[in-house]
Amino acid sequence: MSTFDIDPKINAKAKKNLLWFGIFSVIMIFAGLTSAYVVSKGSVFWVEFKKPADFIWSTVMVVLGSLLLILATRSVKKENYRLVKIFTGGALLTGILFSYFQWTGWTDLSSRGNALNTPIVNSVGKYGLFYSLSYEGKEITFDGYDFYYQGDVVSTELKGKMVAFCKELMDGSKPQNREHKFELTDYGTGFALKYQNQLVTYLNGQMQVGGLSLTNEMHDRLYRFAESIVNNRGDFMISGRFGEDFKIHYKDKELTYQNRKFYLGGLPLSAKQESDLNGAENQASAYTFAFVFVHLFHVIGGLVALLVIWIRSIQVRYTSGDYLGIQLGSIYWHFLGILWIYLYAFLIFIH
Repeated sequence: MSTFDIDPKINAKAKKNLLWFGIFSVIMIFAGLTSAYVVSKGSVFWVEFKKPADFIWSTVMVVLGSLLLILATRSVKKENYRLVKIFTGGALLTGILFSYFQWTGWTDLSSRGNALNTPIVNSVGKYGLFYSLSYEGKEITFDGYDFYYQGDVVSTELKGKMVAFCKELMDGSKPQNREHKFELTDYGTGFALKYQNQLVTYLNGQMQVGGLSLTNEMHDRLYRFAESIVNNRGDFMISGRFGEDFKIHYKDKELTYQNRKFYLGGLPLSAKQESDLNGAENQASAYTFAFVFVHLFHVIGGLVALLVIWIRSIQVRYTSGDYLGIQLGSIYWHFLGILWIYLYAFLIFIH
């Protein structure tokens, strides 16, 4: 043995210790994040959102991947290298599926209005707060959940026309387009707008209230108003129905929402509480996506490890006397699975 040779047992122990040190560091990061989450949750308005079904499939895939790696380890000990290839390939496939369902789950949350930095209440684009719509001279109303026209919930056809019209409003209200003409279809004979109960006129490609062009602030409000209809946001920046797709808590007490008003313990929110809610950020979503960004790096690391294990298994680089790579990769993937299950359970029971 040369001066620079290292005993395989010492080498294996050093690599395992380094891996465990990395795992411990990750545990401390997530412990800090979840602790901060719990502390913040008890002091402000907090959104509880419905968990995507894809998270269940993520959990199934990560557990299945761990089982396949256990079988791969047993197979290499028995020198059944054909099964080692199958099991490590299966583990890689489940790892890819785990990542896919993670992506679709978080994308679903994002599409419903959950983001790193967003208000809870749609205080600028809320229907009727600044702007409202009429169609063929008759008012369209909104009860916080559904739009109504002539006493009935708007038809799918009319809702489609509303969305198309509001896309035109969004395009014309963009900061870069405000000096140009609005391109609106059949304004007045089809849809028309009111701004704080004043009719918005459309003349020579310009929107006006009381004979004056819209100010930048009025343009901003119009953009958010139109955007909320296009994205089905209603009174909230989160899409869906209050109480079903999401709930709001204040200092761990659940709010109710009736006739577009908030209640806490059966009583209306005070003026200060209402003001605080209108200015509140969706911190629950911000924390959740902080979990995602940190978790993402570990998922990428896990996929790389599974890929390397599978390639080396095909090359028959592992033997009954040397399968350290499978051991290290398995430990890391088991940890990743436990970490995800912890986060998922945390979101279900603590969130």
